[in-house]
Amino acid sequence: MKLSTSALALALLGSSSWAAPNFHACVEPDSANTFGFCDPSLSIDERVADLRNRLSLEEKVYMTQPQEKFGNMCGTTTGEMDRLGIPQYTWLIETNTNVASSCMEDGRCATTFVGPEGMGASFNKTSWFMKGSVFGNEMRAYNNINWHRSTNSDHDPPYDYIGVTGFGPNINLARDPRFGRNSELPGEDPLLSGTYGSQMTQGMQEEDANGHPKMISYLKHLTAYSTETNRGHDNYIISDHDLWESYLPAFEKAFVEGGSSGAMCSYNAINGAPSCANEYILTDVVRGMWSPDAHVTSDCGAISNLMGDPVNAPSAEAAASMAMNAGTDIDMGSATMTDHLANATNIGMVDEATLDASFDRSMKVLFRAGRFDPVDSIEWSTFGKETVNSTEHQQISYEAALQSMVLLRNDDNVLPLKSGVSVAVVGPMANDPSRYLSSYAADEICFGGDHHCMTSLADAIAVNNGADKTASADGCDVDSDDESGFDEALDIAKDADVVVLALGIDNSVEYEGVDRTDTSLPGVQSKFGQAVLALGKPVILTLFNGGALAIDELMEGPSAIIEGFNPAVLGPKALSDQMFGLENRWGKLPITMYPHDFIEKVELTDYQLAAHDDSVGRTYRYYIEEPLFKFGHGLSLTKFEMSCSADGDAVECEVENVGSMDGDEVVQMYHVVGDDVKAEIGDAHPVFLRALVGFERVRVGAGETQKIKFDVPDFKIVNEDGDKVLYSGTHSLIFSRGVGDDEEEVEIDFQI
Repeated sequence: MKLSTSALALALLGSSSWAAPNFHACVEPDSANTFGFCDPSLSIDERVADLRNRLSLEEKVYMTQPQEKFGNMCGTTTGEMDRLGIPQYTWLIETNTNVASSCMEDGRCATTFVGPEGMGASFNKTSWFMKGSVFGNEMRAYNNINWHRSTNSDHDPPYDYIGVTGFGPNINLARDPRFGRNSELPGEDPLLSGTYGSQMTQGMQEEDANGHPKMISYLKHLTAYSTETNRGHDNYIISDHDLWESYLPAFEKAFVEGGSSGAMCSYNAINGAPSCANEYILTDVVRGMWSPDAHVTSDCGAISNLMGDPVNAPSAEAAASMAMNAGTDIDMGSATMTDHLANATNIGMVDEATLDASFDRSMKVLFRAGRFDPVDSIEWSTFGKETVNSTEHQQISYEAALQSMVLLRNDDNVLPLKSGVSVAVVGPMANDPSRYLSSYAADEICFGGDHHCMTSLADAIAVNNGADKTASADGCDVDSDDESGFDEALDIAKDADVVVLALGIDNSVEYEGVDRTDTSLPGVQSKFGQAVLALGKPVILTLFNGGALAIDELMEGPSAIIEGFNPAVLGPKALSDQMFGLENRWGKLPITMYPHDFIEKVELTDYQLAAHDDSVGRTYRYYIEEPLFKFGHGLSLTKFEMSCSADGDAVECEVENVGSMDGDEVVQMYHVVGDDVKAEIGDAHPVFLRALVGFERVRVGAGETQKIKFDVPDFKIVNEDGDKVLYSGTHSLIFSRGVGDDEEEVEIDFQI
């Protein structure tokens, strides 16, 4: 007799080889046949209510707050309920660059994408969706086969197993290049970040025929989080204008258009109210305007932080009630709500109806995902070991990597390189692939915990160029004063026809908990780079980093400059393939590359975007000086021409490839406010220099033309109260390919 999937789950519950998916409930006959919450014919609301009504106050807290007996509180394993056949559940699995997990075997490690800034550089909505879809596939596969994060052979403790709730994408703005976690972010623009978050979330939460999403997506970090120094007790003054023009729009788009299920609230406070105890943000905005059932967890330890600055809650009960009443559902990383929420409710600091509503939100996401449904009713239950790092997933990751590199300069067409020329690859980023990873890249990249499955840039170039024609040396370390390696690297460079100078920063320089104080290349990298340039050879300067680098001292001399961000596993191959013209899929800068003196003119802790007093502003929307390279800038190995024309409520742009190589191009649409409108606004609120309002990526064959159609936006801008309003007067649309001043303008006059 052939068993159904759910019957097989029941038959093998005691087997060491396979049981029901991790943390699955309603699999034991007594619970599946007895309890209303196990009945899939009922609505989710009815099932959640049935479960809640079977629990005491203390049990509701136990099932929705992390329990210390399961180990790491940041892993956030909430309690089991044995009498109801419900196991514990682990919430926190990172999903920013891959699904955080251990490897199954050599070649079966989670598919790792290039760092999020590289993903943002693609300006490719489809790539972002596909990344999310890959994450959803692999999350389900791990969940189905009872996989785990730890590399320990005994797979213990139990918080280590993988559920269906993923934390990422991280869509905070890359507001300042000094922020220690820039490598986790897609870029500095709200529309770009919001579209990235929306598309990736939709891919992660693809639903089967019964409405089960592949996984549940949580956005990070809500909101205005971009300083590590004193995090958890920091407070930033942010105007309604900046809040609604810059810090909230990405989250709004990801919730409203992307359908995100929830978010992790951030450590910082806004105008005196910590994000995880901010009723305006969590209740009035997120649930009141965007998503009524949005599920909110704290960042690790954020609730216990409430007992310190800036609110100084007088007790653990007060901290727990502040968070619960404001709208935070789960206290990740501490026992403040675990140990004190029930008592806070008993003494009247929290109404039990508030706790019940929170319990319902916590359970609804798991009911939606099918945790309480028969396994064979979930289409994704067929995903297994073969799904992880499949050939298809690798190809999607490689395509994303190709589009993540930005060609900033290519004087005298030094690129593409001809195979067989003598190439020297020098610099601290040339040979060590472990330096190519962004923060939150993975629990384990390669089987065994090392980086043997990754390729260095030098090795990738050797594959395309020939090992006998390629030499490499580090020259110096990432952050060291040691110059003893200079001579070896310079000797190699002297003998080469072309030098690839690989410089940058890694997770030893920028990382969670630490902001950079300087944006220049650390150690002696700049000095080494200048020595290489002094040789007079054609030099391709290749940068690897999260936060943007100030390369003022290296701007003169390189024939080509490439921004490679965090290329991870497949990025070095993608970069080499493009250097040699095997591919031509370059991206555009999702950030501004500032000169070094930016850090002297703008305080890291100043959250105003517009120029004011001695500040020169930040991000391309408000920076009033000349950057090293502009947001949206990026070249190609072929040549494009563009023409745009308005037709009613739409604008059509034609992109013609007049070069000899197929290639990708990105057309960006910006809103520019006319002088008459600026005069009407006066000093009421800041007005951006330009703001991205649309973008499309197209592939154009040599000699061919592609058409792109943009809908004309509503031209509303955010006023001093945070409301979107349309001002009468002149508004322009600027269409740019990010190549110098080659732009098209369409002017529109609105009279209200």
